Amino acid sequence: MRDFLGKNFVLSVIAVILLCNCVFAIENTQSTKSKFHFFKRNKNEVKLEKQKKPKKAVVTEIELPPVFSMKNIPHNPKIMTIDECVKYAIAHNPNLEVYNQRLIAAKASIGEARGSYAPRLTARVNYNHLDNNGSRIASTHTNSGGFSVGISEMIWDFGKTTARINMAKYDTEAAKYDYDYELLDIIYRVQTNYHKVLMALANLDIYEQNVRINTLNYERTNAMFEEGLKSKIDVVNAEVNLSDAKIQFVNGQENLANAVIELQNSMYYQEKDGFIVKNTENFGFLNADYRKKMQGLDNNIKPSGFSFKRNEDGLITLSSGIEHNDMIQDFKLNPYKITKQEAVDKALENRPDLKSMRMISKVQEESLKAIKRQYAPELTADLTYNYTKNESAYTNPFQVGASLGLGSINPYMIHYQVKEGEAYLDIARHNVNISKSDIYWEVQTNYVTMRQLERKIPLMNQKVKATLENFELADGRYSVGLSNYVELQDALINYNSAQLNFVQAVFEYNVARDNLLKSMGVLNN
Repeated sequence: MRDFLGKNFVLSVIAVILLCNCVFAIENTQSTKSKFHFFKRNKNEVKLEKQKKPKKAVVTEIELPPVFSMKNIPHNPKIMTIDECVKYAIAHNPNLEVYNQRLIAAKASIGEARGSYAPRLTARVNYNHLDNNGSRIASTHTNSGGFSVGISEMIWDFGKTTARINMAKYDTEAAKYDYDYELLDIIYRVQTNYHKVLMALANLDIYEQNVRINTLNYERTNAMFEEGLKSKIDVVNAEVNLSDAKIQFVNGQENLANAVIELQNSMYYQEKDGFIVKNTENFGFLNADYRKKMQGLDNNIKPSGFSFKRNEDGLITLSSGIEHNDMIQDFKLNPYKITKQEAVDKALENRPDLKSMRMISKVQEESLKAIKRQYAPELTADLTYNYTKNESAYTNPFQVGASLGLGSINPYMIHYQVKEGEAYLDIARHNVNISKSDIYWEVQTNYVTMRQLERKIPLMNQKVKATLENFELADGRYSVGLSNYVELQDALINYNSAQLNFVQAVFEYNVARDNLLKSMGVLNN
């Protein structure tokens, strides 16, 4: 009899498991084979796109490279383009992995919500000892033991679980868009820092050129003073200006070192050796040797072409040997072809943060549904097997049943939970409108800034040429004694300022262009 009941119990358990698989729908995949799922998809349950399961990697502490110095740059350093720096940052930035783990956690919450549909198993072993002592009855002692096992299955809860599953799915979608927005921020942060390095190098070229010119002016002025053609004050002024030029160069070296550190920091650079940068499409000033810029400048540097001689009348004539960069001659600006309306439309379509806001709004909608459905009953099925044996007999009842009923509900609390849920839903919808409006105006601002710089840069290019011509004229006049040192120095200051402002404008244009692309949600240009 026991064997018969035991077999019946095993068969009953198998039947319940098969019944669960039949109750929950079979979901077909793209392959020819079908996979069984314990979780039924309700018609109101949203469907997410299937993605490959990411491989789980062990998180280890990063190994930081040696502190940056010229020793980190080999004799033949490697060159990293702006795209290569971006790829390196994406592969090594831990912030991106943090957002990826948030996405994995959000995906896990879907399975957690679906768990309400999964069978709940119970098992219990018990032992009882009854000691009955009394004055008018015989004392008895009874020992009994047994066990019970059961399966409880929630068949349907009228949409409460479906709403919680949808909440988890929309939250997962929001996590995906948060990941994309962080990726967007990483890309354009690296690109901006890359352009800062290029700007620092271009400025250093200008500062080095300025040292060479002021060295020429000092030596020339001193030679003319010894011949009685210039006063002592011109020599002192030339020496002061040379010192200022060298100080500017040292400051430029500091700016370059900091720019390189900032770039490597945004990349989470972990290599032992450093690297050098390369010109980009709209930033083509880098002509000099990177390592030379970082190492320093010889105080005895002299410009090539400096010489002086006497003419037929016995007057001293000097060849200035002015050095100037050819940055503006080869510079080309390639404007970004897009209308303002197209930029705005693309931003409203692509921006991950706006999409995330919309998903959060849907999360609040499903949350409100789940709160309101607390009044709905639950339909459950139960299967239980008990076995109890004492000293004289045993029992083994087998019970199958179903129930429909309400859990413990608090109408007063649910009423205010609904009010709270409605408020949070309105907040989420307002946040969507705020984000949408901010994006609309942000894109227009970035577009106008970029277009103004596109018009401004050619004019500043012309100004550099004009100030260079003016400086050459002033230098020629000074060489033959037709002008004073103040006029020459003013012309040099204007020329240097024009060059520095031109480089700054090109940098600002590249940043403005990147800001526009970022505000449009464009991951690559």
